Amino acid sequence: MIDDAAVRIALERAHALRTLARAFAPPGDGGAPDADLAAWARRAEGPLRRSLGEARRLAACADALHDQHERLFGGRGGGVPARETSYADARRIAPTDLADLAGFLEAFGVAAVGAPPDHVGIELELASLLALKEAYAHAEGWPERAERARHGYEQLFAAHLARWLPRFAARVRDAAPGSFYAAAADVLSAWLEQESDRLGVAVGCEAGPAPGDDDEPFDCAVSCPQAHAR
Repeated sequence: MIDDAAVRIALERAHALRTLARAFAPPGDGGAPDADLAAWARRAEGPLRRSLGEARRLAACADALHDQHERLFGGRGGGVPARETSYADARRIAPTDLADLAGFLEAFGVAAVGAPPDHVGIELELASLLALKEAYAHAEGWPERAERARHGYEQLFAAHLARWLPRFAARVRDAAPGSFYAAAADVLSAWLEQESDRLGVAVGCEAGPAPGDDDEPFDCAVSCPQAHAR
């Protein structure tokens, strides 16, 4: 018997993650369109819905997005690192994280294209794919495959997304207040908080300083207000 509710929920998760991935992609590569943000907003509530509305408003300024994206993520001085390994605790070995992510990609038959596997866009696209695979398995009546995809997604969320994306979002907000990308970072933060509640996974920050932090210690409780312990 097909679980229609499970199919719908997984499809909605896949759409939300795909929208987030596109939001941080270069605008010429299909940055998040108004239609995707609007569709997500219709089924969202509370802070997430408000953040989506603001992102929709700022996404209308398409001419500014190219320059904003280049300044933020173009690799020039003062930009925001968009790779997980840039936020890793110095006590942890970054190549291990890359190998773990490469293993995720290989296990589900995909490869990182145009960016390293720990790039924000690749990680969010992978999470979206896992949710889509779960939805498809539910629709076909394959509970074991659905469980495998769901478990893979939850592992990816707990081991990667929940661990560094809060700090990434905080740095985007600090670097470009009032921009579309700051609004997209608010959407990302609200989604992370919502998903952490659903899964019972703590959302927090890596302890190591990211490039550009100099020697000033990073206070997760201040810069990542959504971080909390379960």
